[in-house]
Amino acid sequence: MLSAELQNAIANLKINDVYIDRIDAVVTDRSFNFDEQKFDIEQKFGVKAFELKESQEQKAVCFSFEAGVRWVSSQQQSSDTNDDEDQQVIARIECVIVGCYLMKKEVSEEALREFAIKNCGLHVWPYWREFLTSQSERLRLPRVMLPITQFQTPKDKEPQE
Repeated sequence: MLSAELQNAIANLKINDVYIDRIDAVVTDRSFNFDEQKFDIEQKFGVKAFELKESQEQKAVCFSFEAGVRWVSSQQQSSDTNDDEDQQVIARIECVIVGCYLMKKEVSEEALREFAIKNCGLHVWPYWREFLTSQSERLRLPRVMLPITQFQTPKDKEPQE
């Protein structure tokens, strides 16, 4: 069941724009053979912040998400070494993706926080998914098949205003 705060945010926010604000992509080891060597894929996706904006009688809010994937080698780990030392980052694709909404009426900060986690993430996820797919291909990295939707867990950080 949706909270009254979230219902208010849904009723008063209309998506206006989705764009990528920052991109960082690099292949650190071109000699790594993905066909013959083992590797893992690590992912991140979560709310970073939100910002209220006002221009000529129209209020808006923009939510920033940090998204990323990295390919790491799966080398044998010994008990004498640190896990981070055993895993070598082969490549990574990271970005900050922003979803902006026009506000019909004022929405509380608490409602915006809940909307960011439960709604906006679902709205920007397809853009992240497409960006990751196309960049992986362009960088000649193994395909990453992200699920159609992504739900954040309650342990994720709340956005900072």
